[in-house]
Amino acid sequence: MKNIKILLYPLMMLLISSSIYAQDKMTIDNDYQNSESDWRFIISPYAWLAGQATDAGGAKMRQSFKDLASLTNSGFQLKATVIYKKWLVTADGTYANLGSSVDQGPLSVDLDIKQYILDFKLEYLVYSDIDMDDEAEVIRGWDFGINAGGKYWKNDITFDYILQIGDQSEEGGFNELQTWWDPMLGVNVRLYLSDWVMAGVSANWGGFGIGNASKFAWDFTYVNTFKVSDLISVTAGYRQFKYTRVDGEGDDKLETTVTAFGPLLGVSFIF
Repeated sequence: MKNIKILLYPLMMLLISSSIYAQDKMTIDNDYQNSESDWRFIISPYAWLAGQATDAGGAKMRQSFKDLASLTNSGFQLKATVIYKKWLVTADGTYANLGSSVDQGPLSVDLDIKQYILDFKLEYLVYSDIDMDDEAEVIRGWDFGINAGGKYWKNDITFDYILQIGDQSEEGGFNELQTWWDPMLGVNVRLYLSDWVMAGVSANWGGFGIGNASKFAWDFTYVNTFKVSDLISVTAGYRQFKYTRVDGEGDDKLETTVTAFGPLLGVSFIF
């Protein structure tokens, strides 16, 4: 049972990584810079159309977005942002129900994963240099912010298997609950190209092997945000994410590196 669990653990991490579709940077509308109110609220449903690469215990797996989507039974991703003057607080939530049944030679496996990811960040706008030409509707400038927060992972994994060798068969399974926090630090740079278009770059680092956290995690995001109206904006961009974890002890110890990458799409409602 121990050996089977070690061999199939990379498959579990593969399914887990598929719900990374959604983590961190969606739109922050540039209109808050000129709002009459000190407070702004933004709700952003979004999707990350990611492919991924997983290296675990010497095994290497590569999956396209289409492959990962086929493993997802249901899911939902939403980001909420509260802005007060130069302070931004964001809460990014993902729920995914993932599963797969695989028959390979004498081995049949059935895997079900329920995953919850909560990503919290507090950002401060350190520098802002914006010159708005009202007549030409052009904003010349940029701003720079730093953020700190944490990402909480909860994975409820149920695994069952049947091993058939000749006339003999062995069956079993287990249920495992994984939870961990990854502390995260990052920077955001936003370029204001016009009253309707903003480009943004975000980079975050975390984990650092603190407690049960990942050994190291980072993500990079580039987005273009287009203002449809004072209440709605849309975002399109690209994101790449990577983390390395060590799970288990002794003979069960396994180091796993997951890289996810692909385009992202989202819409934001500004209040």
